[in-house]
Amino acid sequence: MTAQPIVVIVRHAEKPEPGVADGVDHKGRPTGHGLTPRGWSRAGALAARMAYAGRPGDPFGRPQRVYATAKDPDHESDRPRLTAHGIARRLDLDMLDHLGRGDEAKLAREILQADDPTLVVWDHGHIPDLTREFPLASGVEVPSAWPENRFDLYWVLTPSDSGYTLSVLPQELLAGDADTV
Repeated sequence: MTAQPIVVIVRHAEKPEPGVADGVDHKGRPTGHGLTPRGWSRAGALAARMAYAGRPGDPFGRPQRVYATAKDPDHESDRPRLTAHGIARRLDLDMLDHLGRGDEAKLAREILQADDPTLVVWDHGHIPDLTREFPLASGVEVPSAWPENRFDLYWVLTPSDSGYTLSVLPQELLAGDADTV
């Protein structure tokens, strides 16, 4: 069996809110399925953060794989892919977006087949399901939902001798990010 990799899971960056913030695609065209300007800032900040991951004392390994939720006919949002694309480019990696909502078990198996630190940018409604697909250490509790109003968290799965532990950490990347979970 290969060593278990560190897995960092994030929600896609900020999305449009009617009457509050509009979204744009990667070319700056208005769309309700893109990221807000703050979301694009977060995506860039995540790219810089991951480029420096893995230094001594850092809880993350520098990602060697970056996954994003695939776009599908039932979900027009492209936010996970928009968030992950710049991160993968900054790390000189291919963005892996061949799995989507409902494929959480397949994704976990694929991640576990290698021992590379991995970043997953996923649809927040399915992050708890994805997290539960990993071999968790006894007593590890997975929150029932990703907080609806939070774009500024990391869920970090760290391997131990008895399975994965889960840490929920604040990103603290942008002004206004909470410093607590």
